Amino acid sequence: MVKINEVLQNLGLEEREIKVYLALLRNNTSPALQLSKETRIDRTTTYDILERLIDKGVVSSIIKNNTKHFTALMPKELLLHYKEKYSTLESIMPELNKITTQTKEPVKCELFQGKEGLKTVAKDIVAAKKDYKVINIRKEYEDILGYFNEQGIINLNQFKVKEFAIVEKGAKFKKVKEGSYRYLDKKLLSPVTTLIYGAKVVFFLWTEPYFAIKVDNKTFAKAQEEYFELLWDMAKK
Repeated sequence: MVKINEVLQNLGLEEREIKVYLALLRNNTSPALQLSKETRIDRTTTYDILERLIDKGVVSSIIKNNTKHFTALMPKELLLHYKEKYSTLESIMPELNKITTQTKEPVKCELFQGKEGLKTVAKDIVAAKKDYKVINIRKEYEDILGYFNEQGIINLNQFKVKEFAIVEKGAKFKKVKEGSYRYLDKKLLSPVTTLIYGAKVVFFLWTEPYFAIKVDNKTFAKAQEEYFELLWDMAKK
């Protein structure tokens, strides 16, 4: 159930919207009062949630015996619904790309905050489909992103992306199939995780509310790779 909630949240549904949607799936069709009792959400709020779900296209309504009943999109219909939304976005990509400036800044730096910010960075890393290097893989990454991280590893394995990582001795973490790993004492590693892919470098700071700093610059990325190689030579297999 946790995985279902996380996926639906990634699609833009809020916690109580998910609760109502799943209750509708179980009952096929239901009036708001029944949903309110089953979800333990007051009736007025339940009506508001249902209206939002209707606006999002995942719930519809009909009148039965002078009472409004609500129906949720079935799983296959839900999948098609979001595929169509993605296709719509894809169709306007050429126009969106024309709007964005073509001038590249010498150094581009972005700050991402919180769990959703980390997800945004992780998506970019996976979408790049490039081999990457990591200094100090941390268990926090898996703990914070959970199911999202599991899916990322599946995609990296599918793309046959190679991971070269320097890890603290004794650390437990999920490995990529094409990964190569070496280990160093904790005292030789910074508490910050550094990830290098292409011309991009990401620094992960594991203190709440959690931060990721992404720098896009070839010269800077090359310098970080040289530092990685220095530690790699020091580390043990």
